[in-house]
Amino acid sequence: MKKGYIITAVVVLLAVLVMVGVFLRDDIRQVFTGDEGTTAPPAIATDSDGYVMMVKGSVDNAEPMLKTDIEDLYYTMARDGSVSFYQVKGTQITQVPESGTFEVTVTCTDQEIPASVHYYTAEDGTVTGYGLFTTENSDAEVYIYDYAFFRLMNLPASYTEDGAYLVLVDTTKEDFYSNDKVYEENFIYRIESGETENILSTDNRAYDNTGAARADYSMLTEDAVHRCGENFLFFSARQYHLYTEDQNMDIYMAGGSGNNRDNNRYIQDVVDFYFNFDEEGRVVCLKRNGENGFRIIAVADGTENVIKDFEGDYHENYLRSGDWLLNKNTLEMYNIMTAQSVTLSVSNTNGFAPDLFVTDGTNVFMRGLSNNMAAIVLGKTDSACGCYYNDMFARVFAPAVLSDGSVMVSVSADLEGSSYSVKIFGTEQQAVN
Repeated sequence: MKKGYIITAVVVLLAVLVMVGVFLRDDIRQVFTGDEGTTAPPAIATDSDGYVMMVKGSVDNAEPMLKTDIEDLYYTMARDGSVSFYQVKGTQITQVPESGTFEVTVTCTDQEIPASVHYYTAEDGTVTGYGLFTTENSDAEVYIYDYAFFRLMNLPASYTEDGAYLVLVDTTKEDFYSNDKVYEENFIYRIESGETENILSTDNRAYDNTGAARADYSMLTEDAVHRCGENFLFFSARQYHLYTEDQNMDIYMAGGSGNNRDNNRYIQDVVDFYFNFDEEGRVVCLKRNGENGFRIIAVADGTENVIKDFEGDYHENYLRSGDWLLNKNTLEMYNIMTAQSVTLSVSNTNGFAPDLFVTDGTNVFMRGLSNNMAAIVLGKTDSACGCYYNDMFARVFAPAVLSDGSVMVSVSADLEGSSYSVKIFGTEQQAVN
């Protein structure tokens, strides 16, 4: 299943804590309030409030705030599928009205799955929309799937047509609050007819043990859509065993006009949902290199050029944010595209080990464990970063660097995930009086 391949920045702090992001509140409550009691690690009392001096703004919210592909525009989605849009400027968070709603139905494994997709249209014509199907909020006769997240966006230039959009669908409910979803289904949605059509071919697609079509067959990310050239590049594990634990997958190139008629593997054995293009037009990606290593390669005309080799298991020893790799053991940041390297200076780490990482290259946010306590690290790449302890940092969701360099995160206010505090952190370290 696709879950085995989703290598996002949001890695669990503790295995049980992943359930905070699970869709159903009852499931969350059961995980955190069983006979074992709370699983959140204790805070250091003297440091538990040290982060407060870094907070520029905070607002209570029913749901975490997630980023869109429109600058300074964010959204929230409730479990009933309702969506709200917000503009974030400095410390001001202002709700803005949606532009409209589309009623979209897609076909997945012969199941007709409907959703109301709420969208916002920017002045430059960029459209961003979100919808949700669950068996709790819909009485549609859908039997294989109990959850489907819909993402509506502009079609890439090479696929564009009047009155049509791209609709992506993700059925992994644990990713509900993730900024880095991996979408297993993809459609052209035509407004006038209301019809949807697969944009990538699904010929010879196998089925998993739930009866659903194999979720790792043709996977897209939002970055992959935005970097689409004449044809889509997409990710697939179709050549590997369905239940492998090795997280093997390849990059494919669609055949033309979205038909994917050749099904040729373009780049084999990549280790993350990442690719970009260098100045020469070569595809740059991350490829496995033996049992305990990986490399950055640049590919053109079937020729692979090695850019840099790395030692260590990619999934255990590294985190990625955009073009930046973070070595979890050394805290070295390395830019895949520019080869820029910087080692973060973090004071009072007490053995800090990150499991979540976002950066724009200048501003840094990390979350992890320090002496088995929940901690965050805030700062800039060219100066010392601060390490702050609090048990609530075990429940951090969807961090994002804002356009002014601030960092916005949503923190679950309680172990049940019943409400959230949206915090905007500065990354300039404050002098202590």
